[in-house]
Amino acid sequence: MGAALAATIVWSSAVASPDFWKADPCDATAALEDLGWLQQYIKIGFFTDYRNQAWHYYSTNETTYAFLWLNSISYANLDFLREACPEAAQLALLLRAEERLPAREAELPFLDFSEASLTGSFSASSGFWPLQRGLQRLRALAKQMAVPEEYSVDIVMPYCNEPLDGLQSKKTGYEEDWLLSPVPLRHVKLILYRLILCFDTREVLYNDNALDTLPEAAKDAARLFGQLEVVPVDASPKAWEAARYFLHMARNYQRLADFTIVLHPDVFEHVNPRTLRNVLLALRVGTFRMAGNDGDWYKYLSMSHHYLLRPSRARFASTNCTEVDLGFQDLWRQLFEEDAPLLEEKTDFGFYCCSQFLVHRELVHRRPQEWYQRKVNEIAWEHCATSYMELLWHGIFRDGKLHEEKRQERKELPFFLRVDNFLEATSDGLV
Repeated sequence: MGAALAATIVWSSAVASPDFWKADPCDATAALEDLGWLQQYIKIGFFTDYRNQAWHYYSTNETTYAFLWLNSISYANLDFLREACPEAAQLALLLRAEERLPAREAELPFLDFSEASLTGSFSASSGFWPLQRGLQRLRALAKQMAVPEEYSVDIVMPYCNEPLDGLQSKKTGYEEDWLLSPVPLRHVKLILYRLILCFDTREVLYNDNALDTLPEAAKDAARLFGQLEVVPVDASPKAWEAARYFLHMARNYQRLADFTIVLHPDVFEHVNPRTLRNVLLALRVGTFRMAGNDGDWYKYLSMSHHYLLRPSRARFASTNCTEVDLGFQDLWRQLFEEDAPLLEEKTDFGFYCCSQFLVHRELVHRRPQEWYQRKVNEIAWEHCATSYMELLWHGIFRDGKLHEEKRQERKELPFFLRVDNFLEATSDGLV
């Protein structure tokens, strides 16, 4: 954790006040009596809980689900909050500024905060709200990210002839204002590992020459990237993506980008477009590494918004794998040359599905180039083995650890990676 940010995580004297845990006057004024499904997250009252949950966040860096829900609803209803509880509106603006700071988009919420500070009327209990703490945290984070860094970024995709038009914001099906600013791709190199069954070229192609080989439906999206590379791959379509990801790491071992992001062509089936936009924007403006609260959080990040519960994937690859040629234990031994840990259904376990992740060059280089090439050649890759890799990528890049915490439960992550999509689609069974 950065020293500037660590210095802000101490309890304020207001927390120790005997009046702190009392109901906030805003709850009586607003008279929010029927909160429906949200009531399960409320202990005292909407505004009291929002205030107290914010104190907890500023003091521990922990984002509870109650806090995330209350904050999301608060920001979505700012006009109401300005009338019913100005302190809550101020808090929502401070948290929004923190969320947008790594993207250099904190100015508007902070200007709103400043204007309200000059013109707003606050109650006698306003001192119990952690507004000063929020300002201190925002200042510490701004100092931590003050000097921009430069990163190289590759997006790697297994490819045939998919249209790629999902990468264009107008195709995502979302209507939020943020999509007026599309996913930034100009600083990114797109590398397509394309099956030779899908086109008639056998040499690596770059930029315009590569673009000429793509279907018309894919060209507009491909033009959004700063560079384009198409690598022909002589493999069966049944091999799916895992072999091509290993191939990329072996083939580019000495010239890997700082960050490699592996995605499917139907990217927004698996990744929240806002998550991808925020990650790529923080990489573009050079704040990504310093935006978090721990030294190496940025080196591996699952991007998917589908989270699986319990280790079912380790027992059955997926629903359409009725005849598995390579079992989980077999694949583990071929990857790590040792037996896999015993995973039972009752195990506290979870992982993000579908092999959509970001990895830093340093983690790839922890293993020799030959290791990645052997995995391309020695393993009988097909759909079932590839589905096991959904939990094994985390093991490869996190020293064999399989259990993967949800982003919202990882205190080391920046706020922008926790505040969005915090109730991911989950499955107790198979996907």
